[in-house]
Amino acid sequence: MNWWQQGVFYQIYPRSFQDSNGDGIGDLQGLIQRLDYLNDGTEQSLGIDAIWLSPFFPSPMHDFGYDISDYCAIDPQFGSMDDFDELLQQAHQRQIRIILDLVVNHTSDQHPWFQQSCDPDSDKADWYIWHNGKQPPNNWLGCFGGRGWTFNAQRQAWYYHSFLPQQPDLNWRNPAVKQAVKQVMEFWLAKGVDGFRLDVVNLYYKDAQLRNNPTDWFRLARPYDRQRHIYDRDQPEMHSLLHEMRHWIDAWPERMMVGEVMLADAGNSDLPASYYGQNDELHLAFNFEFLRAPFKASAFHAIIRKWTELLGSENWPNYTLSNHDFCRHASRYQAGKHTQARLEILAALLLTLRGTPFLYYGEETGMPEQNVKRGDLQDPVGIRYWPLHPGRDGCRRPMMWDAPLNTFSQGQSWLPDEAIPAHSVAQQQQNPHCLLSWYKKLIWLRKKTPALHQGKLRLLQASADVLAYERSGINAGRSERLLILLNFSNRTQSTSLHPQALASCLLNNKKKDQKNAAPETLHFHGGRLQLQPLQALVLQLQDDYPLKMYV
Repeated sequence: MNWWQQGVFYQIYPRSFQDSNGDGIGDLQGLIQRLDYLNDGTEQSLGIDAIWLSPFFPSPMHDFGYDISDYCAIDPQFGSMDDFDELLQQAHQRQIRIILDLVVNHTSDQHPWFQQSCDPDSDKADWYIWHNGKQPPNNWLGCFGGRGWTFNAQRQAWYYHSFLPQQPDLNWRNPAVKQAVKQVMEFWLAKGVDGFRLDVVNLYYKDAQLRNNPTDWFRLARPYDRQRHIYDRDQPEMHSLLHEMRHWIDAWPERMMVGEVMLADAGNSDLPASYYGQNDELHLAFNFEFLRAPFKASAFHAIIRKWTELLGSENWPNYTLSNHDFCRHASRYQAGKHTQARLEILAALLLTLRGTPFLYYGEETGMPEQNVKRGDLQDPVGIRYWPLHPGRDGCRRPMMWDAPLNTFSQGQSWLPDEAIPAHSVAQQQQNPHCLLSWYKKLIWLRKKTPALHQGKLRLLQASADVLAYERSGINAGRSERLLILLNFSNRTQSTSLHPQALASCLLNNKKKDQKNAAPETLHFHGGRLQLQPLQALVLQLQDDYPLKMYV
């Protein structure tokens, strides 16, 4: 199987991970200093196989790096190209792959391409989406608020932007744009990067006729969310483009693409699967349904079943619980004294499913969302919609290395740096019963167990409270069967699993210091396994025992 199917990915927001020079902003040298924490080849480290780096390219930072002014350089606040080359070398020495954020739906308005496009006689005049006229051509809006068209005085024309006015959208119908993006990809691939995360990949093409989006005027939502976005995204040409991009990247061995498919409506959750093709478009497309799910076994069971059916056997799933645009799941699922046990359940789910797991920096210590005061807000979404929407600063808080004095930076952090001792790496590394230790056990078990990182998945009959599934594969020529049981409730739950079915207990969050425990250490009553409240179990089954289990 491919490395991107078997590995565990870890998203890093470079600005918030580790500052090496005291300016309050995380940088590439800081990341290099922390590589051993991610994977030093031993089970004392987290065991990460790949890093997804959010943008570190030159940018005016109107959208904190997602408005790029030069695709083939490093913003000085993050370091230099020499720093990046060192990062790539040091990461690869530790068997850590690097994938970059490719933000090519739009550029910064400071990018030379756009500066030249403002001249109607330039050879780049048609590199962006322009309209001549006294008014915008349609009702398209910007995702961050306001209309999606801005008048450019130099050109005396309107240009379209899906997000901020400082982020003009590229015109992907121009072959020269495709060729320019191909050259950007080849620049980084030649350096040795292992792939790309494609930002808002389904927005590249817009309707050629620039038709109005239908509007649901009676929907209680901000104006952007009242529109049905059928003409400003998800155009049929996107699939032929992804065929081309897959051809580009497949020319380089062992590289991959994962796409962010931006949903206009949370109900259209099957859309990302359509961008896989049959192994000839994206390698992976993010499934964000976990980020909206209630803390119920039945809810997660339904999402997994649906995603598995949509992808079929030809395509590979992926799952994530948090990222740089969503509230951290440690806060979404907080429940007082039960919070850590809930997070253990979710970590076990993420790291034992069939598919590629994507972790977000700090989730392994339960780092919660940060409440950022209005005067400290940096995110344009939070600034515009405060207090109705807090924005995305809270999920981008500095990594908690130590507490109360955090070693993220020796200077004034770009965001308030309110480190919490219980969620700091330093404190959790000293505690074998902490969340960080549980993540390490799960990740390293996954690495050593083919049934987990490449085996088949069979969902078992679920209840509202217990999620159960079997993972099976071949290990050293012998069949291997694992049973994962996750009790999402605060009450004891009974299952029909008989003790004769078990060979060993591989992981148990109620006995974190116990390895390969005998089945007798579990609780059985009347031949039925009793799951403790919020218990997560990874059990090894007898090879030949017919599993007929219901919960």
